[in-house]
Amino acid sequence: MTETCKTCKKEFDAGIWIAPQFADEGVLLFCSEECKKEYLKKKLKKIKIEYPKYYEKIMKSSDNTETHPFWIKKE
Repeated sequence: MTETCKTCKKEFDAGIWIAPQFADEGVLLFCSEECKKEYLKKKLKKIKIEYPKYYEKIMKSSDNTETHPFWIKKE
């Protein structure tokens, strides 16, 4: 059974998935780690623009831990 990548829209048979964050959201499927990272980068950028206080809270909480949440990559 083929699936479609959330980022690049290519079809694939096996890949990476992220569990839904909300009850009305489906599983997010990606064909590669690069597509997953690109999607998460876009999502974080959207949060930064639309919800700046929440973005600050996320970044501040990630500074307090030795390992950052999987979707925040400090550079």
